[in-house]
Amino acid sequence: MFNFYLSKIGYENASSSEIEDNFMLLNEIVVEDPTPEDSFLKNENIWEMNTKEGVLGEVVFSDKFSDMQFAHIVVPKLIESMKSINDKFTTLDEFDNSQYKIYNSFYGAKFELTNDRHISNREKYEKFKKDNLWDLAPDSFWERREQLFAKIILCPSVENDLRRVGSSYLSQIKNKLVELDNYVVSNWKNDSFNYSDANEKSSLNISPESKQTMNQEKYRNQRMFKLPDGRNECFELHIKTGNLRFHFFPEETKIYVGYIGKHLGTDKYN
Repeated sequence: MFNFYLSKIGYENASSSEIEDNFMLLNEIVVEDPTPEDSFLKNENIWEMNTKEGVLGEVVFSDKFSDMQFAHIVVPKLIESMKSINDKFTTLDEFDNSQYKIYNSFYGAKFELTNDRHISNREKYEKFKKDNLWDLAPDSFWERREQLFAKIILCPSVENDLRRVGSSYLSQIKNKLVELDNYVVSNWKNDSFNYSDANEKSSLNISPESKQTMNQEKYRNQRMFKLPDGRNECFELHIKTGNLRFHFFPEETKIYVGYIGKHLGTDKYN
C-alpha cells in the first residue's frame, strides 16, 4: 500500500554520517518494527549508487560509518530484506507510472528539494502515511480497518457491506465510525456501554430496537452476526444516519460493528 523506493537523489548529496543515521532509521522501520502495509524497494545495483563520499558500497564497507558492526553486519541484512527490482526511478512521475500505483515515495538520507514524498526522517515517514491513510476506497477501507480505529473492530460481514454501499456512502461511513471510535476512546472506561451517554456527548444517534421487534425471531435473526472469534451475538444497538444503519455489539470497551447498510426489518418497518 505504501511504497518506498531508495532513490539516488536521496543519497547523491548525503554524507556518510547522514547515510548511517538514515539506515539506522530504515532498520527500525523495516526490520525491528515492520508494518504489513509498507513495501521498501531497491534497485538491484544499489551498492553502486553514488553518494557525496563515493559509491554506497564503499561508504558502508570502508570504515566511514561510526558503528562498524552496524555497517558490516546489520546493513547487508537490511538491504537483503528489501525487495529488489530492476527499475531505476529518477522521478516520482516514473514511479507513479510503473506497476506501483498507490502511495509512492522516495526514501533517502538527504534531498535537495522539499517534497512530501521525499522521506528522509521518521517525522516525514509518519506524516506521509498519516496523510494518505484516510484516502480510502471500499476495499482499502477494509484492508486498513485495524489501522484506522483504536476501539472499533469490523466483523467479517462488514467486508461485503462496504463493497455494497461504500462507494456512495464511504465518507458518511468513515465519519460516523471515527466519531464512535473517538467517543469510546474518550469516555468508555469501565462498566457497560451507555448509549444515552454517547448520544449526549456526540451526534451519533444510537438506539436499541423495540421490544416488539426483538421478540420476533425473524427480526432478531436479522441482527445476529459473527464476531471475529467465531461467536454469534445479537447486534441490537445501532446508529441511525441518513439511509444507513450501523449495528454494533459493545464488549469490554470495544465496539464490534456487524452490519452497515439499509434499514433492517422491524415490527413497524419491513
